[in-house]
Amino acid sequence: MLRELTRLARDPLGAVTALNSSADVHVFTALGKTMVFVTDPLLINDMLVDRRGDFEKGVFYDRVRRLAGNGVVLANGAEHRRQRDYLDRFFKRDHVVGLSELMTTVVRDELASWKTSLDIDAALHRMTFKILAATMFGTDIDRGQFDRIHEWLALTLEAIMIRTLVPNWYLRVPTKRNRMHDTAMDRLRAAITSAMDSPGQADPDRLDLISVMRSVRHPDGTPLSRSEMADQIVAVTMAGAETAATALSWLTTELARDGTLQDALRDELARARERGVPYGPDLSETPLLKKTLSELLRCRQPILVISRRTVRDTRLRDLRLPARTEVMYSPWAMHRDRTWFSAGAAFEPETFGAGGCPVAKGAYTPFGLGPRHCVGEQYAWQMMWIVVAEMLAAVRIDTAKAQHPRGRPLATIIPGTVRARVARLTGDRA
Repeated sequence: MLRELTRLARDPLGAVTALNSSADVHVFTALGKTMVFVTDPLLINDMLVDRRGDFEKGVFYDRVRRLAGNGVVLANGAEHRRQRDYLDRFFKRDHVVGLSELMTTVVRDELASWKTSLDIDAALHRMTFKILAATMFGTDIDRGQFDRIHEWLALTLEAIMIRTLVPNWYLRVPTKRNRMHDTAMDRLRAAITSAMDSPGQADPDRLDLISVMRSVRHPDGTPLSRSEMADQIVAVTMAGAETAATALSWLTTELARDGTLQDALRDELARARERGVPYGPDLSETPLLKKTLSELLRCRQPILVISRRTVRDTRLRDLRLPARTEVMYSPWAMHRDRTWFSAGAAFEPETFGAGGCPVAKGAYTPFGLGPRHCVGEQYAWQMMWIVVAEMLAAVRIDTAKAQHPRGRPLATIIPGTVRARVARLTGDRA
């Protein structure tokens, strides 16, 4: 186990790839705990869907509670179901579609400020944070607020990755790195909640997330506390803005390499605009965009490892799992496994051709599976459509070179700085 942990610390991507390709299940024992790494998609489906009641969020999520508290991404059991009930009021399809005009306005305003040479990763992070701020929290993020968020984001992502690999006792040791990571999490939480703290009273006619949360009552009739609302703000922001921006940053590197695909997407999106196709979560009217984004979430899946923990003794196939066993799997490695996807690590939109991509249950999980699937999936599809469509209508991406072409594995697999050159396009947009 020590050898595996050492390799995981030194080369997480290589270690996880090796695990995923060598056996269906790996069982490790370290520090008095049993840990299981699952690579068979049917076992993953069994854990997330068929035996979902036997599992809760695992060690990876424990390590971000200092930042995100007990928001929907981290909550378990009845508390998770309670939070999903009121969040679904915001993320239901009709409401998401109603946010498209506001999303579009934010994107166009941001694109207007792009220079011909820029860090497109930072620009897309700013854009997605502003979309979330405007649509979910009814506020705006100015340059100073965003700079503070971005300053602490990289350190926080590093902290989450490192803390997943170390025992609990180590986090209590006041090392320089631990103090730095604690500070980063605290300041990022403060920056996000400050930037997105919309004043006012509960308004039943509004459905921004702040208003929804102000109308929620506990069983005893008390409203959500400020801390509970902050938990949700940070959890949704980190899950929504960070993963979407990272995926879109990777997309710009692919489009810069493939001018033919970029032009074809631009043409398809322009024709959809001319036909009056409205923005929404359903991309059936833009099939090339749909399969491009589906492939993006396959070969550039932002999440390296997801963890679950057994809440009681259970079984996965022939494997007995005692209560409190940590079970992990890698969406990133699974999506690149040639057993299920012939393109492997290559970006190949035809993976999701006209007939889709029929694979085993559990092999393709860009938004998770079962009752813990991402509450914001429809919001994410709509936001990605709007960002890509508006971006390609405004600029041609000539170059986009990632600082870490292979990806740097933190809490998400980031490209780092993406140095890009873009050319402004002329013409009116409908």
